[in-house]
Amino acid sequence: MSEALIKKYANKTPEQMEREQADIEEEYIVASKELDQKLLNASSKVDFMEFGDAIIHVKRPTREQIDRMTPPELAKYRKNPTEVPYEIAKEYEETMYKLMEELIIFPKHTAIEWKQLTGDEFMAAFQTHLMTIQSKIQKDAERFLQQI
Repeated sequence: MSEALIKKYANKTPEQMEREQADIEEEYIVASKELDQKLLNASSKVDFMEFGDAIIHVKRPTREQIDRMTPPELAKYRKNPTEVPYEIAKEYEETMYKLMEELIIFPKHTAIEWKQLTGDEFMAAFQTHLMTIQSKIQKDAERFLQQI
């Protein structure tokens, strides 16, 4: 490897080496921008959630949104959800309505409007949809890593 590098650069002038370095940096910037766009496209993908006769358009959640969906203070109540303290349950409910505002692109409503328009049944359907999407993303990531 080092012999190949020596051969490649031995006869180049400092100007030629600077130009090659600039070309490599430019390629890196272009590749980075393309990767950023691919990540943006993947995270802005829209899935459809059926609820009764309605079709709800839901953006894929970001890692930060997924983390808010599963707060650590709820983990200890996973086996006994009826024992969740009222304050924690209310805080979690507010977080879910805020996620509805952020992720549901059609029909579009604020968190307050989602709270006024929906009930426990819709909340459960929304949570199930997000868990299904999270599971799908995790399986896709695992398949991708197996291919490497």
